[in-house]
Amino acid sequence: MQSRDVIICVLGPPGSGKGTVCRSAAEMLHSPGRVYRHLSVGDYLRDICDPKTPCEVEGVDRDKIRGYLRDNKLLPSDVLIPLLKHKIDSAPKTDTTVWLIDGFPRNMETTHVFEKEIGKPEMVIILDCDREVAERRYLMRGRETMDDKERFSKRYDGYTNNAEAIRKHYEDIAVFISANGSKDTCLSQFLVTLPPASSD
Repeated sequence: MQSRDVIICVLGPPGSGKGTVCRSAAEMLHSPGRVYRHLSVGDYLRDICDPKTPCEVEGVDRDKIRGYLRDNKLLPSDVLIPLLKHKIDSAPKTDTTVWLIDGFPRNMETTHVFEKEIGKPEMVIILDCDREVAERRYLMRGRETMDDKERFSKRYDGYTNNAEAIRKHYEDIAVFISANGSKDTCLSQFLVTLPPASSD
């Protein structure tokens, strides 16, 4: 059987639990000829910028990417999409690789370029989370030293400013999950939402 990539984008505001459910699902789900891989766009970019880590992509301007991340700005498509394409294309191939891409897309520019260069996602899962709940989680996790209320507000507002256009673009393949409850509840909803292996 020819290998193929199934793209599932997972969206939601900062603190909604995108990374948690994607990571857990990738660890839990196993079936013959089918592999689930979690790709956190934010974590991937931070790894690329880490001077202690050899960069797996040639010609990458780490300083440029660091600047965008530091200023909480979205990377332009000509920088971001080649990185994502390399990550997907360089992964070991099985019959089917299901990519759970969390935190992408963030705007319509990268949406269109991603579809042209890599392909349209099979499904878009959107985690709906109240601002108060998301902010509390975001501040509690303290992933980066710069994570504070001001940074949360900038990231949350940036997400909501682009969310409506992305939702409309993917309305035929979008599935919504409430992320206000417990981690286990959200994960259970997430797992049953994923397309079954029989859809390959």
